[in-house]
This record gives sequence, structure tokens and C-alpha cells, in this order.
Amino acid sequence: MGRVRARIGALLVVTGVAITGVQAQELQISTSFIDEDLSNALRAASLVRVVLEEESSTSQDLVAAAKADYKRYLSVLYRNGYYSGVVSILVDGREAAELSPFEIPESVGTVQVEIEPGKPFTFGRAVVDPTAPGTELPEDFRSGVLARSGLIKQAADASIQGWRDVGHAKAKLTGQSVTAAHRENALNVDIDIDPGPRLTFGEMRITGNEDVRTERIRAMAGFPTGALFTDDGLETIQRRISRTGAFRFVVVEEAETPNPDDTIDVIVELQEEKPRRLGFGAEIGSSDGISVSGFWFHRNLLGGGERLRFDADLTQQLEDGKELEYTFGVSFLRPAVFAPEADFRASLDISREANSTFREDILTFDTGFNYRLSDELFLYGGIRLSATKTDLKPGKRRFRIFGTPVGATYDTRDIVTDARAGTFISGEVFPFVGERDADDGVRSTLDARYYKSFIEDDALTLSVRGQLGSVFGATSGSVPESYLFFSGGGGTVRGQPFESLGVERNGSLSSGEGFAGLSLEARYRFTDAIGAVGFFDYGLITDGDVFTGSGDSHSGAGIGLRYDTPVGPIRVDIAAPVGGDTDDGVQFYFGLGQAF
Repeated sequence: MGRVRARIGALLVVTGVAITGVQAQELQISTSFIDEDLSNALRAASLVRVVLEEESSTSQDLVAAAKADYKRYLSVLYRNGYYSGVVSILVDGREAAELSPFEIPESVGTVQVEIEPGKPFTFGRAVVDPTAPGTELPEDFRSGVLARSGLIKQAADASIQGWRDVGHAKAKLTGQSVTAAHRENALNVDIDIDPGPRLTFGEMRITGNEDVRTERIRAMAGFPTGALFTDDGLETIQRRISRTGAFRFVVVEEAETPNPDDTIDVIVELQEEKPRRLGFGAEIGSSDGISVSGFWFHRNLLGGGERLRFDADLTQQLEDGKELEYTFGVSFLRPAVFAPEADFRASLDISREANSTFREDILTFDTGFNYRLSDELFLYGGIRLSATKTDLKPGKRRFRIFGTPVGATYDTRDIVTDARAGTFISGEVFPFVGERDADDGVRSTLDARYYKSFIEDDALTLSVRGQLGSVFGATSGSVPESYLFFSGGGGTVRGQPFESLGVERNGSLSSGEGFAGLSLEARYRFTDAIGAVGFFDYGLITDGDVFTGSGDSHSGAGIGLRYDTPVGPIRVDIAAPVGGDTDDGVQFYFGLGQAF
């Protein structure tokens, strides 16, 4: 087995090979006179190196790789500003470029690569003409700066994009002159652009849809006929159609040729998603109990991208005598009603909530509109009606509530089920009037989360979550228990028993009008699939609203393991009480997805 050596005076790589099948133990490259980055780039570009690492390679493979390496080495030199480089690749002393394909040797003793990069070039003249107003060319595409070849393409692309941004959809490169002045070690570049005519949007042509009606797709897109052409306009059409969830992919492109009236048509190519989907989930906590959930939905019920969804959620506490809690719901959403970004929604839910002090059966009807301002921000508002039967211990109450909830969600998380960067903020204000045993009031909630990753490959993620909830105007006993707050368990304070912190009223534990929570997590990934978590949670429940009421707090901390799957990480946490007087020993939690 031969040895592979390299010395770089001008980069000299000598590859020693003993071949029947081409093999080498290692490829060693020293960097004496060329900077390390360039040396590494040249080595990485070598196909000979790749062939040497393949056990089944032959001498014919090696010679073919050597012939291809001329262009690859020169490309690396150009990318790094060297335009006078000389490359020599000798196969057993013969230049690889001169070897006939009919004279390939049966074995190869050595491959010797010698590269003289020469002196680096800088830009002498760097001109793009014409450029649209506001065009930003690469900062380093200017006289006196190292003339990396990639900057030339970047400058041409930036100029074309600049013209497209002001309506010239068919701007194109018409000429490019690149001259190397070897005496001055300068590269002179002249790029000529033809902006073409200024165009407006013409018609939208839709292909690929089968079950979703064409007129509904037009409503989703909100095609801006007559507006000035821009790439942002194309992206908006693509985003509006994609967000409905009715399509597997959406491709939006301008037509190849403008129309005689200086308009340009847009072609929308679609592939529809399967119309139905079924899913399940489960979580287990030593105090939270067992929770199972499932859903079924149809994503194109009436041929216009309408979504009909059925949800079910069952929770059973593990303690003896605890009642089964449940939610059964059906919801309907119709996209693009009145405006492309506006969706009509309606839902009906039947649920039961219970703990040691109450049982509550709730019927809720909710309807209104969602409006998406951007990919990250959407608003909603509407009407909510609820009828609630509450069995307290002792006593019974009946509530009828009518209100107009409004809310907003801002979400920039990179991965919803396992965020490593970004922000999530969701809030709602729900003013309501009550009948029977219910008073008038306002219920508000806020959930804010932030994620930031550090260290190599973003292996460490720090995350923080803050929660606020409060009822103003109405007090405990004059609103349903489900409108009020407890703390403790997987969704609030891990390490404390489920709903263990509330307000003492008449000798029993009751829910409070206010809640504030804080959670901190440090997540570390040892591998792509396996990670560990350390966390701390804090919760406060107040008698009265969260800002002026008095109350008690508790906290918990723990560690956990994560195992990543295609649908999100499997979560296993163990936590213990840290503060407060609601502790009940160590708690365990198991579920799918991060805790927040």
C-alpha cells in the first residue's frame, strides 16, 4: 500500500498509490506557502481524493477523476481571486490531460498534482450598466477589492433583481466582459443588463387542481390584475394559497413571454393534498393523569378549501374518585371570505372539567373571523356564547355568557414542536355579559415565549415562557370555574401536583381570578436525536385580578430527556417541588413535543 504525500511550494500534492483496485491509506497535505483556507478548498475539490477513498475504484476511475480535476482546481482558484494559476496533474509522470482514453494503464503508481496559484487579483474596473434605482450591488464588487469570481455573478443577479423589483420582470444579462490584466494583477469586469419593458400583472392561469374549484383558488390568491409586477406579488399569491392547507405544493411563476400590452400572466401550478387526515396524541403525568386526544378533519369539504374538523380529548386523573374530563368539538373554517387573508370560522364544543371541589359541564359556540396580516401575525375576533352547569361542593350554579373575544398571535419559531429560535406571543381579551348566576366582566390571557440557541451547531437552547391570566370585574362564584385559574402540573409548574395551588375559600381550595407563571429551560442536544433538559417553573394564583389581588405561589424544578422523532421529540421529565406548601413528592411527565 503506497503513501500519499503533499508539499506546497506552489501547491504540490504527490499521491502515491499501489493499484490493482485503486486504494490509498491517507491523503496528507501540508500548507507551507498557501493559506490554509485555499489549501483546504483545493483538497476538498479533488475527485482523485474521492476515488482513492473508494475501495472498488479502478485505474480508469482514477485517470477520469484526474482529467476532471483541472477544471475543479481552476474553479477554486477563480473563486478565491487567482486568475493566473497553472495546474499540472501527472499520472505516473504523464500529464493526465494528454492521456488517450484507449491508453489507460492497468495500474497507477503515483499521481502528482502541482498547482501554482500565482498572485491574487483585485478588481480594476467593476461596472454594471444600467442599474435600477435602489439596487444594492455586493459591497466587495468594487475596484481594489479581491476579485472573487462569485462576486461577478452576485453583481449580475443583484442588478437583475433590482430591475424586477420595479416591474421589469424580463430583465436579463445581455453581455459580460471579464478581462484579466496580468501585468497589474487586475480583473476588469463589465456587465450589461437589458431591463426590458415595465410590466403589470395580466391574468392568472391555474393548473393542477382537481377537487378545489378554480374560482375559489382565485379568491384565495387575490390576484392583483393591473398592479405593477414584483416578486413580492408572486410570493404573496403563493403564501395565500399555501396557507389554506388544501395543497401539497404551490408553484407561482410569471409567464415566459410578456403580452403585447405590457402585461405578464402568472402561472400557478398546484398539487392537492389528500383531503382527509387522522391523528392521535397522548401524555402521562404522575399527578396530571393520563390524557389521550385525537382528531379527524377534511381539508376540502365543499370544494373551496373549507376545513371540517372533529376533536376529542379525554383526561383521567390517577387518584381514586377523580372524574373523567373530556372535550368533544367540531369546527368549520372557510378561507378567503371577503378578503384573501380573511377566514370565517365557527365551532361547537362540549366539555367537562372537574377536580376535588367542582364539576362543570360546558357548551360553547364560537364564531368569527381570522385575519392574517403576515406569515407571522394574525388577528381574530368574533362572538362567543356559552352555557355552563357548575356543581360545587356544596352548591350548584348556572351561567350563561355572551361575549366578543379579540386576540392576536405572533409566531416566528423555526420549528413549532421543538423551537430553537424565535418568539411566540398569543393573547386574548374577552369582554362578556352574564345571565343567571353570571356577572359581567373581562377575561384576558397572555402566553409569551422566547428561544435562543448557542454553542456549535446551536446545541444549547435557552427558552423562557411567561403566562398571565386574569378576570376583571367578576369574582369567583359569579363566573364559571373554567374561566378561573389553578396552578400546578405539566402546563404550569412541573414538580407540583396538578391544580394544587388555588385560593382558600370557606375552608376548601378554589380557583383564583389571577394567574402568573414563569418557566425557564436549558435544552442540550448530545446528538441529532438525543438531548437533555433542565428546567425551573414558578406559578402564582391571586384572589382578585392578577395585578391587584393577593395570593400564594409555588415552584418546581427538574431534568428531562428528549428523543427526536419525525413528529416531534418524545419528552420524559422528572421534577420536584422547590417552593410553596403544595408539594407532594417527585412528579413524572411523559409526552410528545417540548413542554413549551
